[in-house]
Amino acid sequence: MANTLSGCTTTPSIMNRYVFHGIIEKEDDVYCALCLELDIATEADTLEEAKKNLREAVEGYVESVVRDGEESNFIPRPVPEEVIQEYERRFKRFLYSFSPVELYGYSEIVDAQIPQAVE
Repeated sequence: MANTLSGCTTTPSIMNRYVFHGIIEKEDDVYCALCLELDIATEADTLEEAKKNLREAVEGYVESVVRDGEESNFIPRPVPEEVIQEYERRFKRFLYSFSPVELYGYSEIVDAQIPQAVE
């Protein structure tokens, strides 16, 4: 069934599904979250809030890129290699430390729903 949205006829949303991975690190009293595939970062006061903020930022980015038909140019847009190397160095240092840092890795599925125009 087609819908009319601001003068444009649309069909039901087409779903694009992506899986992204994040790293969350607690620095002092703040949780810093980073999406590895898109180089998007957020901060929050709690671990759950950091996950939520990162997911919302990634969803907004992905929906914008998909809507503009730019997936091949901007997904993935990985973090620079130097950032990955720095996390590796810090993680190895923390393995031998008596005061380990809070470091979390996880993955999320993001669905980008974009209405498709009917010509």
